[in-house]
Amino acid sequence: MPLSLPQLTLALFEDAKFELTDFITGPNQLALDGLKHWLEGQGPWFLVLAGRSGTGKSHLAQAAISELGRDNCRAMYVPLSDVMDYGPSILSDLESIDFIVVDDLDDAAGNSQWEEALFNLFNRVQESSSRLLVSSTSGGRNSRFELADLRSRLASGLTLTLGDLSDGDKQTALQRRAANRGLTMPDNVARYLISRLCRDMHELTVIFERIDAASLSAGRELTIPFIRDVVGID
Repeated sequence: MPLSLPQLTLALFEDAKFELTDFITGPNQLALDGLKHWLEGQGPWFLVLAGRSGTGKSHLAQAAISELGRDNCRAMYVPLSDVMDYGPSILSDLESIDFIVVDDLDDAAGNSQWEEALFNLFNRVQESSSRLLVSSTSGGRNSRFELADLRSRLASGLTLTLGDLSDGDKQTALQRRAANRGLTMPDNVARYLISRLCRDMHELTVIFERIDAASLSAGRELTIPFIRDVVGID
């Protein structure tokens, strides 16, 4: 029996613990304020979170769902990168939900069936007076979608553009994430990760998950030699 979207969302993201309070704002205070207004039912009904990979779009998308859940609102998180194999019919009837968050929107670009389904979802949500939030690397006006009507709909929303964090902000983000797992990440370890591995926050988060799992398994503290062994740096 095929899984419904609510079942898929629960199965894929039951361990996700992104919160607005964990979001390191950096240059993105206006975007964060705009999202909070949307969550309160204020301002435009349709928002676009735009920015390069690693700027925090998925963090905010999932944190929005967490926030709405505490308010007992009817909300649905749709991560396109994880549900596209189930077909666009998975978007059916979502307009009955008060808040819909569609993450990784660009994954559907060039897929005519998914583009049409997203266009239809947009129209149904607008007619139902629900609220829609999407994330995209390119934003509404510069999207790679082939369906002109969908591009037009996406361009009609308020675009909140996220910028890159500074290295200092990334260090704070890593250390806060470690603290949430009951770990202490010294300053020199955080700086080592940022300087030696990459500066993309998404990749840093993926690497941190590896380190966290290894630390839990080995019962080791976060030190540079331990991280060097886990990640495989000479």
